Amino acid sequence: MSRLSPLLLAALVTACGGATCPEPATTTPGARDRAGDDSARQPVARAAEVRDLEDAPERAAPPGTATVRLLAEGQNAFLGRLVMEPNAAVPEHADSDEEYIHVLEGHGTIWIDGVASEVRPGATIFMPAGARVRFQNGDARMVAIQVFAGPGSAAKYDRWTPTEARSADVE
Repeated sequence: MSRLSPLLLAALVTACGGATCPEPATTTPGARDRAGDDSARQPVARAAEVRDLEDAPERAAPPGTATVRLLAEGQNAFLGRLVMEPNAAVPEHADSDEEYIHVLEGHGTIWIDGVASEVRPGATIFMPAGARVRFQNGDARMVAIQVFAGPGSAAKYDRWTPTEARSADVE
């Protein structure tokens, strides 16, 4: 994982836009208000943690075309490792937090507020909070690092299915 260290450090530093981060608002992953809003989470203290990739919890998307490993879940940011099957798609949506994606493997097309961009290994994508986003994967498996600059948007993964066995994508 040493090849990702500079990327992880950059993602954590930029999660607060270079400014001082607000005082942490502790949260319980998966807790939602009565309206089902993922941004209203219940307070809980988070301890410091070091998590190896193979030990990170993994969740599978309902159609089975993608997985996410929950690498780090903080009070002010989320870091995950996404894997998408060839030709999989992410329907148009908007997240409440800024989002960053760094592509490690694969290629595809992302639309951000109606503007299409081709992405390939080495591409880093920034999506402002509230941007309308959709993605079409290419003909190869995509592996990417994902950062949400806030914990609310990552709550969508609470609805994905936890995997029992570790998938073969851990290198």
